[in-house]
Amino acid sequence: MNLSRCFVGFTRSAAFMTFFALEGCDASRTSIGAFIVEASTGFYFEAENGQLTGGFTIANDITASAGACIEPPAGVTSNDEPGTARARYAFEVSTPGTYLVFSRIHAPDAMHNTFWMQLDGAPWFVWRMTTGEDWFCAPLHENTNYGTPLTFDFAAGPHELLVANAADGDWLDRFYLTADGDTPPGNDTPCNPPHSVRMNGSCVPSCGSQRGNRCGVLACKGLTILPAYDCDVCCVAP
Repeated sequence: MNLSRCFVGFTRSAAFMTFFALEGCDASRTSIGAFIVEASTGFYFEAENGQLTGGFTIANDITASAGACIEPPAGVTSNDEPGTARARYAFEVSTPGTYLVFSRIHAPDAMHNTFWMQLDGAPWFVWRMTTGEDWFCAPLHENTNYGTPLTFDFAAGPHELLVANAADGDWLDRFYLTADGDTPPGNDTPCNPPHSVRMNGSCVPSCGSQRGNRCGVLACKGLTILPAYDCDVCCVAP
């Protein structure tokens, strides 16, 4: 998909914010946090263009799409329930179908790699994705079920995506909504997040990707140690 054809832009004034969609897009921006998806083809919308409350802020980053992304409150974690920060995205679908939702994330390590997600008032779920030094676009999935993308049956009409903070120190760039099952372009890392991520310029594997089943000095005493970004000492028990 041609990214330049589907960028949603905006203008600002002291009193209001007006959004517009460039020619060729399959959706239009109607108000803060609201989009109309006119077809089932893939559509991007920027995370920073959502309705942000409770502590989400916009950060500038030249490597992010449109030069900006959102970040959760610093020093705040909410692992057991959605945090108080919210990013709201209202969208309207004209073509009913089974959709995938991708998000582009920068999550430096296994401690700073989660957000809470909710679609159309369904139960909240944790989305977890470690990317190391890179931005990476991945489908929404539940927690560590990396190989099982969630699908969403959207009827024609209005829908809502909510994001809440979980960890801190990670960032969201944009979302990609598609009914076609395609993969959005733009992933240029040589690694395979979250199974391996780039750190200090090299792809470092996770413990689990090496079939590691123990983590820690005492647990791995006397066993062969495996290098892993998400475990201080990783090993495979016999």
